[in-house]
Amino acid sequence: MSPLQAGVTMAPSWREQAVNSVVQGIYARHPGLSERFGERGVTKCGDDIRHHLDCLDSALMAGEAALFTNYAHWLKGVLNSRGVPIAHLAESFDLLASFLEAQLPAVQAQPMGVILGAAQAALARDDLPSPHLFARRPALPDAMRYMETALRGDNKESLGLMHGAMQAGVTLTEASVRLIQPAMVEIGRLWQENRISVSQEHLASAISQNVMARAYLHADFALPVGRKAMFAGVAGNHHSLGLRMLSDAFETQGWDVVFLGADVPVADLIRQVDADRPDLLCLSLSLPGHLAQTKETIERLRAELGNRCPPIWVGGQVTLMSDRVWHSVKANGWATDALHALEQIAA
Repeated sequence: MSPLQAGVTMAPSWREQAVNSVVQGIYARHPGLSERFGERGVTKCGDDIRHHLDCLDSALMAGEAALFTNYAHWLKGVLNSRGVPIAHLAESFDLLASFLEAQLPAVQAQPMGVILGAAQAALARDDLPSPHLFARRPALPDAMRYMETALRGDNKESLGLMHGAMQAGVTLTEASVRLIQPAMVEIGRLWQENRISVSQEHLASAISQNVMARAYLHADFALPVGRKAMFAGVAGNHHSLGLRMLSDAFETQGWDVVFLGADVPVADLIRQVDADRPDLLCLSLSLPGHLAQTKETIERLRAELGNRCPPIWVGGQVTLMSDRVWHSVKANGWATDALHALEQIAA
């Protein structure tokens, strides 16, 4: 059983006090930071602490300490590759734990302390596996070649690799999941290690969107099944490539598809669901900080639509951690990727 108390989170009234306390503590320990970074540094430090708190809240909500531990270890890799002292990250966790213990009731502070303690232990170790994004399916042989062409911005060769896989008998969905997805996962790792820039990562994403759109024209489609599915990224989630793979997968199986894309405001999503009346709604979330938004979105959909609200599936990198994660947002189902989703609707 998890030692955490799922559902225990930090009240909004405490959050800014915690942020201010940690920032002041870090700057008190390191007076040179003010001279080096000025007021902008104070603001950025506060933003970093808010990210810590968002991830801490998500780990508590899901009852899954590994959400925060992996976040801390991933952040350690990002900072290490950019020459930023890890000591400041460890100190921020220490100061945050001290604030919580001093200011919050034990029933709230204790589970938060468990998570922060596990994260501090992870920061002190060098033998943990890298917690960067990972693909769950074996890659096709040309996946790393695809990664290289996408990073070069070679749209023609990238498209040729996709077409080659499909001509060899691989479906559009399998090619997307086993060719493009592993390549993009590796690109994410390269960014984490500071070996490519954000612009290169974005270029590869744009190339892949174009490749998928053009490969769609060569896909095989089942006859219409008379069912409709809607796909949307929750507000704040700007990643849509995996969601697009899922949308295309359903369409090849004869579903009527409504693809809303990334970062859909909840009020607009509710109106669209009410207007289109899908049989299934699929929500995408990528980061631990998206969990609270996803839970709120699902609660509002059900409260405002009642029996007009369809079953809701969720997916995205953060949901791969464990079953607790998708259960914590009260979804009806979950898929690890587009192929897993097709396996479920075929069952």
